[in-house]
Amino acid sequence: MLNKAILALIGALVLGLWFQHIYVNHLKEMVAIERQAAESAEQRTQEARQQTLAAMDELADVERQRRAVEAEIKALQEALAEQAEDYDDLRQRIRRAPASDNGPVAPVLRSTLEALQ
Repeated sequence: MLNKAILALIGALVLGLWFQHIYVNHLKEMVAIERQAAESAEQRTQEARQQTLAAMDELADVERQRRAVEAEIKALQEALAEQAEDYDDLRQRIRRAPASDNGPVAPVLRSTLEALQ
């Protein structure tokens, strides 16, 4: 009877070791799957980081271009304002001119001068 109990105990121990072996193998497989998922996630993170850095570089380039264009627009606006002042001065000088300064003008010149007013 002691032999049967020992055999049953050894059988239970062997069965427990076999189940533990299966469980350990299952855990190893799960660890391998998780490790592969982590590596894949790390790779995607690196790719996303590179894309983000490239987009930030492009954004910085566009921002520099925008500032350059704004400076050019401001310079053009200043030039136009100066031209407008020059035209205003010229118009006022023409309006202040005495009537004796008026004379016959070619029709094409007259229409051009009137268009400038």
